[in-house]
Amino acid sequence: MNRHLGGFVRPDLGFGYLTTSASQSGRDVNINGVAGTFGIAVGGAISENQVLAFHVWDIVVANPTVTAGNTTVKNVSATLTYIAIGPEYTTYSKSNYYFSVSPALTRGSISSNNTTTDTNWGFGLRTALGKEWWVSDHWGLGLAAQVSFTVNQDSGTNPPAWTGWGATIAFSATYN
Repeated sequence: MNRHLGGFVRPDLGFGYLTTSASQSGRDVNINGVAGTFGIAVGGAISENQVLAFHVWDIVVANPTVTAGNTTVKNVSATLTYIAIGPEYTTYSKSNYYFSVSPALTRGSISSNNTTTDTNWGFGLRTALGKEWWVSDHWGLGLAAQVSFTVNQDSGTNPPAWTGWGATIAFSATYN
């Protein structure tokens, strides 16, 4: 019988969409585009079907669309990345559906022309609703819908705060 007990490792890989925006001195800036995501959660069951883990995840947009005021530029030669680290709590149903929540420390960066600018560390949250199918005694393959949220103060003098939202679909392989 397959059970969620003991050690837990769940890497995931997915795709979706990310948008992040900031406003300063009446000027709004938005950066968005198709995103890729990767995450890995490592921990263990605190009781059957209840898992605590350490979760590292990211969400990345290559060649985003940038809107500043009334000007929009598509396929900007840049990469926007948010990384996150923090705890994760996952609960499974008897049918192997699951819900995960991961509050996190996050940091954003944008790289272009060999220059990278980072935000300060801020707050983030990722939630996931998924389904896994057992493929062996300890391995399950899954699919999940993820929603990610980030708030990060930009670096520099009198910096704006960047607020980001991501929606992704991810494939996972869980060892439990």
